[in-house]
Amino acid sequence: MDCVSFYDVLDDYFFSKTLRDATEWSYKKVLRSFLIFAGENIPPEGVDDKLVLNWRRHVINEEGLTRITWNNKLTHMRAIFNFAIAEGYVSHKKNPFNGKVARPDVKRKKTLTDEQIKKIYLLMEAREADELIGMIEIRKSALRPAWFWLTVLDALRRTGMRQNQLLHIRLCDVNLTHNWINLRPEGAKNHREHLVPITRHLRPRLERLYNRSIELGAKMEDQLFNLSRFDGRKIETSANMDHPPLRAFFRRLSNECGFVVSPHRFRHTIATNLMSLPERNLKMAQDLLGHSTPAVTLQYVQSDINKVRSLLEQIDAA
Repeated sequence: MDCVSFYDVLDDYFFSKTLRDATEWSYKKVLRSFLIFAGENIPPEGVDDKLVLNWRRHVINEEGLTRITWNNKLTHMRAIFNFAIAEGYVSHKKNPFNGKVARPDVKRKKTLTDEQIKKIYLLMEAREADELIGMIEIRKSALRPAWFWLTVLDALRRTGMRQNQLLHIRLCDVNLTHNWINLRPEGAKNHREHLVPITRHLRPRLERLYNRSIELGAKMEDQLFNLSRFDGRKIETSANMDHPPLRAFFRRLSNECGFVVSPHRFRHTIATNLMSLPERNLKMAQDLLGHSTPAVTLQYVQSDINKVRSLLEQIDAA
């Protein structure tokens, strides 16, 4: 049994499942981080409870990663080891990755203020204006072309979709006649397909991107948000834009703005704003965000601190 490596187990695990490419990538990433700590050549048979506990201490205390990140790593490794036990690759009767969850601290969702969103758009619109008159940086910039990235920002800001959902949108998923976008199940965490509306604020840039894509030869099954089609640095359009250009854009944008900007902060912002409306509709917010249960949507309900202060002052005055 010692001759069976974690890579052998993972290959067989992938072969037995029907996982998305992004999911397989995350399993490989987690396994790599475990083997960096435990030793590249350690076999599954050599893993015990003490090793996993030491890894947990290393991840949380030494690497400084969050407990949520640790729990995510643990979930992946637990699944791999369960498969190893079920297939008889190890003699373990008990999975050493069981029972090692770290209770996470519950923090408020990180959102963007109106002032921060205004700063983001002012910065990107200024770059767009410069590009229109030919003022383009000689060196490579993750923020170019600005009009493309403004469309990305509009899509995230106006719909609350996840970055993976955005990357899975094909031209055929955009219905400009009835003003909706179909978000594919392969881009969703819960593997569910759902529609998001195209608002009057989202439509102009989205329609421009759609039409430009067709003018450049894009087919209906081609990816809509594909940077290589427009950035002018590649002779051929890549079949698919993956996560790295998106990460590079938000990293550079965050540096330029002086605060963290990310796809999920736009999602948290629209969710929090929806749930703070007096006429909030839980089912409507749940449908827009694509949550499986209302409980997930309810995490975005926050007490109005000013109303709480006013209530407490009323109690003191009584």
